[in-house]
Order: sequence, then structure tokens, then C-alpha cells
Amino acid sequence: MSEEQLLAALGARRIATDTDPEDLVLPEESGRKLGWIANWLAQPPFIFREWGLSRHVDGGLRALFRGASGTGKTMAAVALAKSTGLSLLSIDLSAIHSEYIAETEKKLRQIFDEARKLGAILVFDEADGLLGKRGDVRDSNDRHANAQVAYLLRRIEPFEGLAIVTSNSTAAIDEELLGRIDVLVEFPRPDEAARQALWSKLLATVKLPQASDLDFRTLANDYELTGAEILRCVRLASSIAATEERPLDMELLLAAAKERLAMRAA
Repeated sequence: MSEEQLLAALGARRIATDTDPEDLVLPEESGRKLGWIANWLAQPPFIFREWGLSRHVDGGLRALFRGASGTGKTMAAVALAKSTGLSLLSIDLSAIHSEYIAETEKKLRQIFDEARKLGAILVFDEADGLLGKRGDVRDSNDRHANAQVAYLLRRIEPFEGLAIVTSNSTAAIDEELLGRIDVLVEFPRPDEAARQALWSKLLATVKLPQASDLDFRTLANDYELTGAEILRCVRLASSIAATEERPLDMELLLAAAKERLAMRAA
């Protein structure tokens, strides 16, 4: 079995690291915390032993990226990986779930072993099942779920690399997980200024003729979209422009933005 086949069998996939840190549009506080993580990644592992901290905590770092879908959590992880030259593995928790706890634990051990060999950053994407407060155990299913969550939390802790858990939820965080997280980075929905910057940055990358009347302020003011939604608007409008052999103009961008809002209401 090849390495890629093994990763797929474990519910892991490589993510292309094609985003530069300067491509991110985030609040100052979120950017500052990402800088902390990047600085940690730049430290050689032995430094923690020299500081004497290895007696109290392991050498790894656990980060929680929290925000609505499309606000840049995965993109930020990609930017961290690119800035440090590391591989990035996204883990599908549903793929490692098994009715047999031992099988789930085996897959988790293999995932951490592979990440260690590759020197990769791990992203447990949209792991909301991890983050909600766990209620009383009412039946065997609850006990099974709790056992798997507890095992993953324990396995993350000794991992010496960077493990990122992302969540779309704004609900209260389980205290056991919070106690194992080093950095919490919030990803809010972009405000008008951030949306304007996103439209500008994304359209600047499009290698198509563009009309001179593109109005980023109007697009940002009239359409409260996330970064991912703005990206999809730009892609759709660009595709139509290329197909019709016409410049990318406001008519196409406005139509794409209206379509995104209509899709929300569908």
C-alpha cells in the first residue's frame, strides 16, 4: 500500500499549501495569534528541553480555530504550512469512527505516527463533536462516543507537532478539551472593510480582462458574504466571462453575489 493509499484509508488527506500568509484577511487579534503559532513552528524541538518546560508539558502545540464555515480556518492552516514548508494533513473524524473502540484507537495511533514521520501539521476539520460539552452518559452509545473523544484528546496531547482542531460552533467548549488547547483563534464573519479587501485580493489574482468599473465597496456593502462565498462568486463570474469571451465586469459579479444569497435562502 502506498503512502497516499494509507492516508486515505485512515481518513487523512494532504492539502495543497498554495496560500500565502499575506493572502489572509483577518482581524488583528487573530493574525497576531497565528503569528504566535508560526513562531512556535520555527523553534527547533530541542529548545523546549533547554528551557526546562519539557518536565511539565510536551513539545507539541494544540490550536483551536473557531468560526462560521467559510471564514478562513482551513486557509489559515494552509498559510501556516506554506510559511514553514511543512506538509498539511486534514483528518476526517467520521472516517476513523468505528463501532469498535479498539479499531478507532488503532487508526488514531496510525494517523499520529504518519504525521510524525512526515513532519506534518494535523487539522481535525469541523470537529464539532469534540467541542460541545458532553452530557450525562445515558446509554452505550454515549459511553462509546465519550470514550473515543477522551482517547483523541489524550492522543493529541503527546503529539510533538502542531495539531489544529476547527469548529463552526460558538457553543461552550468542553473543559477537558480547553485544558489541552494552547491557542484559541477566532475567525469572525468579515466586516465590510474585510469584505472589500477580499474582493480586491481575489480579483487581483484573476488573469482575465476586467472592466474598469469594478466597485469593491459596493460589492462589500451590499452583500454580507464570507470569504469562501466571495471566492465562489469570483470563480463563477470569471467562468462566465471566459465562456462568453467578455471582460469580467460588475454585471457578472453582482449576478454571482445575488446567486450566493439566493442559495442561502433555498
